[in-house]
Amino acid sequence: MITRRDFVQQSLAVVSLGLAVPSVFSKAVAAAAEESSVRSVSGKTLIVVQMAGGVDGLNTVIPYRDLNYRRYRNELAITESDMIPVNDRAAFHPSFSRMKEILDAGKLAVIEGVGYQNPNFSHFKAMDIWQFADPEGKVNEGWLGRYFEGLTDAEGHPLTGLSYGNRLPEAFQSDKVSIPAVASLESFQLQNAVGDPNPDLRRTSLMKLYDVYRPANTRFAALLDTTLDNAYRSSIQLSEAHSNYKPAVTYPQSSLATGMRLLAELIDSGGQPGASPLRVGHVFIGGFDTHTNQPNTLTRLLRETSEAIHAFWTDVNAHGHGDDVLIMTWSEFGRRAGENAQAGTDHGWAVPMFVVGNQVKGGFYGEPPSLSSLDNGNLRFTTDFRSVYATILERWLKAPADDVLNGRFSQLNFLDA
Repeated sequence: MITRRDFVQQSLAVVSLGLAVPSVFSKAVAAAAEESSVRSVSGKTLIVVQMAGGVDGLNTVIPYRDLNYRRYRNELAITESDMIPVNDRAAFHPSFSRMKEILDAGKLAVIEGVGYQNPNFSHFKAMDIWQFADPEGKVNEGWLGRYFEGLTDAEGHPLTGLSYGNRLPEAFQSDKVSIPAVASLESFQLQNAVGDPNPDLRRTSLMKLYDVYRPANTRFAALLDTTLDNAYRSSIQLSEAHSNYKPAVTYPQSSLATGMRLLAELIDSGGQPGASPLRVGHVFIGGFDTHTNQPNTLTRLLRETSEAIHAFWTDVNAHGHGDDVLIMTWSEFGRRAGENAQAGTDHGWAVPMFVVGNQVKGGFYGEPPSLSSLDNGNLRFTTDFRSVYATILERWLKAPADDVLNGRFSQLNFLDA
């Protein structure tokens, strides 16, 4: 396990190299440091699935034996014959059948009642709170950005982190480390000019131009020092991974599934189990803000989520990487207990999280939110979301959670200590 002292020393090394010396030297030193270190600190990969919009946890993990459930959900309650019972208290939404298979295999942890004190019901502010791991709004770097800054290979491996989508999530935000966001393989590459007879010469000229105008001794010097080089090398590495990969399953037709397949390709590009260059990948599925017409929308989105995760999980296991990959879902908040007049639900508080992995001790964690003790119509939170982060940082990524999260949070036992 990486120690707090190691983490701080490694962070300082990356920052000082980027600030003080030309990139050619910083990369050489970083590569030397990488060769002498344990492989990318932990050799494990975390896949973060953002379910944006605020998931209705009450119709995802259903307290079907609680009489209050139907009292609050007169129109939107899931029919009992359609539910998927998972124990004598809870049932899954019918679209979560693939997640039930993972639960039956003992590889799914359901963490109930997740949230934080004094919730914010604005989408953007709530997303920032989860992504910066800071309910008080004082931090300006993402919790995973802070993790990336502590990696010895932050400059040596351009694909330590990867986000599939049009923009980088705030969770990856860092002043010192550049992480690529990839909307598609076709767009994530240096685009050749139309009719250019010599694209290699143009590419070399651009790199030289970047070196000439590289800013020095500024706040973002370390970040800008590596951004272009990393983006260029990342595009080549991703293209090669895609060309060489043969998926073991047929992925569903959805943006989420496409992104998860891309991450599976990158994980496998290391050539052997435990050698993936990717430490953290991020994928996104939006649309969970179900103020109206919730039944159809929630059914579709939960099915896409469940099927994409199951396909990815089956694929990485078939390629021998199942023991080295962990999947975590999150959403910025849940929905209110009661339904509204437009066949929907409004912004609420507590929400479930799901963690999938061969090393996961499957089952239910946290305290289920009570329907008989609401807070102004909202399900009260019972588990701080930073406890889930702390568990994964310490027990999976082998990073000091206290430093990354700027505080100490209790850990859950869905992973061994």
